[in-house]
Amino acid sequence: MCTQDASDCSFQEGRVNTSEECPQILPSTQIYIPAGVMRPITLLAQNLPQPQSGQRNYECIFHIQGNTHSVPALRFNSSSIQCQKTSYDYEGGDISDLPVDLSVVWNGNFVIDNPFNIQAHLYKCRALRDSCGMCLKADPRFECGWCVQDRKCSLRQECTGGGNSHLPLQLAEGGGWMHATSGNSRCTHPKITKLFPETGPRQGGTRVTILGENLGLQFRDIQMGVRLGKVPCVPLEEEYVSAERIVCLLNDATGYRVQEAQVEVCVRDCVNDYRALSPRPFTFVTPYFTRIQPSQGPISGGTRVTIEGSYLNAGSYVSVSIGPLPCYFKKRNAREIVCVTPAGLAPGSTSVLVDIDDAELRNPEVKFNYTEDPTVLRIEPDWSIASGGTLLTVSGTNLATIREPKIRAKYGQAESFHNCTVYNNSVMVCLAPSVADSELGFSETGTGPDEIGFYMDNVNALVVVNETFSYYPDPVFEPLSPSGVLELKPTSPLILKIRAGGFEYSPGTLHIYSDSLLTLPAIIGIGGGGGLLLLVIIAVLIAYKRKSRDADRTLKRLQLQMDNLESRVALECKEAFAELQTDIHELTQELDGAGIPFLDYRTYAMRVLFPGIEDHPVLKEMEVQANVEKALTLFGQLLTKKHFLLTFIRTLEAQRSFSMRDRGNVASLIMTALQGEMEYATGVLKQLLSDLIDRNLESKNHPKLLLRRTESVAEKMLTNWFTFLLYKFLKECAGEPLFMLYCAIKQQMEKGPIDAITGEARYSLSEDKLIRQQIDYKTLTLHCVNPENENAPEVTVKCLNCDTITQVKEKLLDAVYKGSPYSQRPKASDMDLEWRQGRMARIILQDEDVTTKIDNDWKRLNTLAHYQVTDGSVIALVPKQNSAYNISNSSTFTKSLSRYESMLRTASSPDSLRSRTPMITPDLESGTKLWHLVKNHDHSDQREGDRGSKMVSEIYLTRLLATKGTLQKFVDDLFETIFSTAHRGSALPLAIKYMFDFLDEQADKHSITDYDVRHTWKSNCLPLRFWVNVIKNPQFVFDIHKNSITDACLSVVAQTFMDSCSTSEHKLGKDSPSNKLLYAKDIPNYKNWVERYYSDISRMPAISDQDMSAYLAEQSRLHLSQFNSMSALHEIYSYIIKYKDEILSALQKDEQSRRQRLRGKLEQVIDTMALAS
Repeated sequence: MCTQDASDCSFQEGRVNTSEECPQILPSTQIYIPAGVMRPITLLAQNLPQPQSGQRNYECIFHIQGNTHSVPALRFNSSSIQCQKTSYDYEGGDISDLPVDLSVVWNGNFVIDNPFNIQAHLYKCRALRDSCGMCLKADPRFECGWCVQDRKCSLRQECTGGGNSHLPLQLAEGGGWMHATSGNSRCTHPKITKLFPETGPRQGGTRVTILGENLGLQFRDIQMGVRLGKVPCVPLEEEYVSAERIVCLLNDATGYRVQEAQVEVCVRDCVNDYRALSPRPFTFVTPYFTRIQPSQGPISGGTRVTIEGSYLNAGSYVSVSIGPLPCYFKKRNAREIVCVTPAGLAPGSTSVLVDIDDAELRNPEVKFNYTEDPTVLRIEPDWSIASGGTLLTVSGTNLATIREPKIRAKYGQAESFHNCTVYNNSVMVCLAPSVADSELGFSETGTGPDEIGFYMDNVNALVVVNETFSYYPDPVFEPLSPSGVLELKPTSPLILKIRAGGFEYSPGTLHIYSDSLLTLPAIIGIGGGGGLLLLVIIAVLIAYKRKSRDADRTLKRLQLQMDNLESRVALECKEAFAELQTDIHELTQELDGAGIPFLDYRTYAMRVLFPGIEDHPVLKEMEVQANVEKALTLFGQLLTKKHFLLTFIRTLEAQRSFSMRDRGNVASLIMTALQGEMEYATGVLKQLLSDLIDRNLESKNHPKLLLRRTESVAEKMLTNWFTFLLYKFLKECAGEPLFMLYCAIKQQMEKGPIDAITGEARYSLSEDKLIRQQIDYKTLTLHCVNPENENAPEVTVKCLNCDTITQVKEKLLDAVYKGSPYSQRPKASDMDLEWRQGRMARIILQDEDVTTKIDNDWKRLNTLAHYQVTDGSVIALVPKQNSAYNISNSSTFTKSLSRYESMLRTASSPDSLRSRTPMITPDLESGTKLWHLVKNHDHSDQREGDRGSKMVSEIYLTRLLATKGTLQKFVDDLFETIFSTAHRGSALPLAIKYMFDFLDEQADKHSITDYDVRHTWKSNCLPLRFWVNVIKNPQFVFDIHKNSITDACLSVVAQTFMDSCSTSEHKLGKDSPSNKLLYAKDIPNYKNWVERYYSDISRMPAISDQDMSAYLAEQSRLHLSQFNSMSALHEIYSYIIKYKDEILSALQKDEQSRRQRLRGKLEQVIDTMALAS
């Protein structure tokens, strides 16, 4: 009791004067009790009174799930009490931990204070802990552990193999009882139950979430054990949930070929018992987007746009930017991403950038166009009834940029809006919104709303407009009659108003009845008119039937012609498809990679630097007098002075008579002379390029035009610089796919007819070189006697019966000397083709002889079919005999043999036969024209009947597609090799990274941030300046012969390469050139390769000046003596003589040149050379 009189308390110890003296339970360690196990509970307390005689002892009261349990308690002293040993339980197998309210009662009704609300926790080990991991991650204060033998979570004493108290907590793996407090515990048989996302880009960065069981107990258990196939996935510690969840960051997988892979989790060790595989694989995809809808919107933003493409739901994170600002993401699926545009910086086209994890999706052809915000100029009519629904015509500007405009009105508490329909940029139609629910009234003369405006994306300026608008009360209608039904006779006037805007009213029902039937005269008149109409209809039907019969006959005739044409087209397309399916496999099998005939460095460099000049002076040793040699040596020293060389080049370029040819020649000569000083040459080149960029920007030219053409010495020097430094890369890496492409084109062209005169072929990538008519031909297998050794096995060669003799000789030489450099094998013009039948029957086959067929002025070249050479024939290549006579005539070979039987019998040797066969050369004076497979298209002899029998020539354009499909793999391999930073075991050449970084530095220097300009500079610098030249001219790199049809096909590939490096959009139509249409679908993919290539290079660490210097010094050392430097200096000196006065004047005017006395040194060279001459 609470009292102010101390004498009221029956015993002295029971007097409590302050709150601290009150009996109370104190906090100690948490109380955890396993359900069903006998346990005492000891509690700390203070000021516990000692029960007196006649008083009841202490009790512990537990409130478990609504039931009260009383347990006797024993007071040890004033600060300790123990609830007696008792077992506790609760209902619910899915409740793992149940907090229980606890109170201590003294003397039956005195509750000891529990100021800290101390509770007991009952727990069941098996509840919600079906797996080892869930068991061991439980609160260690629970005495739960994993019983390995019983495969359940239990108390130690409940475990069959772990109940002995003297055993250690963790036994050998495979048996015993494990508890989390033993620091080295781990669970066997981890399991992955769910994986998301299941797709992601190869570039990595995907946060892969792995859900499952027994996935380690601590982060270090799985820190190094997560992979997707061979691709590491780095777990994130802050996202890790013990045993249940791993979130890892996927590494870059671009270097791995795998398309899909299972996720593997290893708990410490990658052995079967501690290794889990995902039930479903993770798939690497290449997301891309192709367009944005709508493609324009107001500059204030707010346009809901849909970006369409494929695999857009891949990865774990997506961000979309319109220009530099983020587009507010809404949702996405595999085919589209929806976001809301931000406000634009300025009107105009802006790039759309999509990033999925670490994959940067770029499509230069997809742009979003910001337009000026729409405006509203006028609303007509400027009124409506209160219920709205009036059709309003809204005039303004840029209205079509809004997809779903809405008109809104507010009057009092009533506010509503209505959709609008846009017709064009200046007109849209809206239904007036209703404000009939407003608590305010409407005046008969019209009431203006509080607000009238438009919702147009984020264009806030139009939410309220200043246009005058009025609402009138809804109209009032009266019923048709009191009963609601009105009956009228015909011709009675009646006006019904059913609907007004958004207001509807039904006035009643209207019945109209007739007061009389038709009169007799009216009936007769109607009958007569009907009869006359029937006669007219019959006459029209007879005439129509006669006309339709004639039309049917004409239609049948046309149908027959169309059926014939269609069947021929179908046959042609079927052949093209069959070729496409079989040729790819055959080409890959037959190109077995015989040795690649690379040119040596010297020949390669000369062909690029001085194209078309076989015997250039810099290749020869130059015999000079001592004085001349001394002068040239002094001149060479002058060239190694940077200021002199720069002044020399700038002075030459300033002269109007210094032609483009001269610029290229000087650049090549300088690079040749400085072959042993590549570090110095690189410094000069960088200075010249820097000057060129400065001039380009100062002249207000478009920056993209830089380096596009060779209009300066610097540009040609840049080409030569790459030519010198990329030779090793060509030999080790890019040369193989280029040679394979050349071989594939050549071999595919030769599988079908090729016209020896026009160069047109059945198989071609170039429309200009395509045979546009049906050529009948057969493949013949010929056995060629080895010209080096007639006793060696014969070489089997496939030819066509429509091949000319020279074409056959070329194919034979290709087969016999396969893998040999072209320059080291015999030429077809030096060999004769001999057809052998038996030991003595031999005949020389020639393109023209006495049997050549002549029709009017046209002479047709001889072919194997002309000579009727049969399949399996034996032929030989023999040295050409100038006095050879050909005895064949227009009859078959067999008849020829019978005609000249006696000659063949008496011939003592093959040579005696050849000596009697004169070759007939074409008579140039007679005016005859040669042809092979097709005559020149514009000649007048082509008869109308011949032309009519041919198919429409455009049908044959399908062969371009078939050829393109056959060669696709080889084109892809070449492009992929060129546009990869690490491919085929070769690292990126230092020269490329060095020059690209230099261009980026120049762009930074001039504050050029436009990505397209930087991209174009790099494309003009390397791909368009070096690679296009090499692709079009593989003979610069290999010892091969390139014919006209191969050249045409390589030109198409080179054009595709150029288009792939461009940032401009390629808008194609039905009138576009076929070579553009042919690769139209591939170019966007190639462009992505180029962008990725440039991006990868820019992210690579910069090359130090020391590393670059060492690299250039090594290149100089390797090729020091390739060219005659004296000859090169002598060639350069010729330009000194030509422009002597201008160069001396420039040196005199320049202050730095005067300090170095460069003019005097040059005059000394000139004087010495003059004396020597």
